[in-house]
Amino acid sequence: MKDQNYWKRYPVLTNPEEIGLALSSDYFLSEGKRFELLRFYKDTSAGNVLISPGSGGHAYVFAELAYLIHKQGYNVFIMPRHGGFTISELFRRHTDAIQYIRSKYPNALHLYGEGLGGLVIFYLALAGVPVQSIICENAPAILTDKAFHNAMKKDGKGGKRRALLLPLFRLLVKVFPSLPIPIKAYLVWEELIDFADEHNRAIEERIVQGYNNDPDFDKRYPLQAVMSLVNTPPPNPLSDLSIPIMFIVTTRGFMPAYFKELFRRLPMMTKRLVEIDGGVFWMVSNPNDAAKLICDWIGRPRKEKELFTHSIVNHENN
Repeated sequence: MKDQNYWKRYPVLTNPEEIGLALSSDYFLSEGKRFELLRFYKDTSAGNVLISPGSGGHAYVFAELAYLIHKQGYNVFIMPRHGGFTISELFRRHTDAIQYIRSKYPNALHLYGEGLGGLVIFYLALAGVPVQSIICENAPAILTDKAFHNAMKKDGKGGKRRALLLPLFRLLVKVFPSLPIPIKAYLVWEELIDFADEHNRAIEERIVQGYNNDPDFDKRYPLQAVMSLVNTPPPNPLSDLSIPIMFIVTTRGFMPAYFKELFRRLPMMTKRLVEIDGGVFWMVSNPNDAAKLICDWIGRPRKEKELFTHSIVNHENN
């Protein structure tokens, strides 16, 4: 990283030095390259959680959330920054990370993905990756789904920009697949702050300011990577999904109506939809609530994971 200490401005509840003392690193190989897994280690007999971050961000963005999950008795790992790779390439990288974790840490493995990370782990679940459950926040999607494309184009100010840019991008990618596209062209952090909730707004404005100035954030992606968000087919149909799954849908977040509709389309299996009174950054502005929700899900035996919708309307961190 260019700045080893920059991440310490992100935690909202926990002293960064306390988090830092619990941090360590592990490494896995993928496509001939060595990647770091940020790690909070409990012991080899503990359950395991792998976190995959969203667009632009690096592993340390989720350091506090991971630490709070770890304190509940888990080994927690965070995937590295995604970089300018396509969904298919990230799929392979995550598969290699999962194989590595399963080989070294034999207990149950659960996946949590936010945004871009949530898209990838959902495709992993459709492919039948050997994990116990997955959790998707601000995700997932069937990336070739017309309903997803329509929802993406109608989602606030960013949706209007995407509606204008996508036809142009479809033409350009055929000739200039490596053309660098600023992430802000289709995803502006300031527009995603939860202005309707004063608790969230105060924290998220500070966090977003940090994102914008973070020297280790991705600022742009190759056009082919951007277009993979709308043209990568799922590995299998929804009917093949058999891994227990929880959707975390924020009421003022990214495309909540689409995520709820996709949830309804999932096969009748072990699934849970949790509606959160918050916005896109809820998991980092309310990390204790998020950690409790995640741990409650992964801590339940499969037979106790039931189909229901639950709403969280109070912030325990006020």
